Amino acid sequence: MDYAELGHEDFDALVTGTFTHYALWLEDVLNSIISDYFVRSHDRQARFKRLILHREGLSFQDKIDIVRSMVPLFGKLAEQVKLKSILKEIEDFKFWRNALAHGLDASTSDDPLQLRVEFVSRSGKEKSIEITPDSYYEMAGNFDDLLKRARAARNELMALRRHA
Repeated sequence: MDYAELGHEDFDALVTGTFTHYALWLEDVLNSIISDYFVRSHDRQARFKRLILHREGLSFQDKIDIVRSMVPLFGKLAEQVKLKSILKEIEDFKFWRNALAHGLDASTSDDPLQLRVEFVSRSGKEKSIEITPDSYYEMAGNFDDLLKRARAARNELMALRRHA
């Protein structure tokens, strides 16, 4: 992509949209890990996701915490698929997604392809992140790799469910 053709708003939309989609995809992996373990029937699994996991009040962080608490249920397989590490990376990703979703665009007109987002952390600290085309490209690649590893881990955990 030729970033030079993008204005500030277009670059912001590209970055924010990409991060939002990765959040949706990663959350779907978490939903699947939870429902795969607790619900065997495909029909019931769809209802379980709709009634429980897709509820507005059940946050992305809640789902990370639920899967983290499930790690002992998977035994050695959780270690083999590096589930704890993947969950940590998903939490790290969530930091970036939340900054874009809840922060304030404090970019200057000096560089239209540099996003500077300011936000206040849960502890009350003021924070700022910057995203450039280079850092965006690198982060998107890292998030894509994380998504692939999360999906692969889910598939391995699902295989355990079939044999249980």
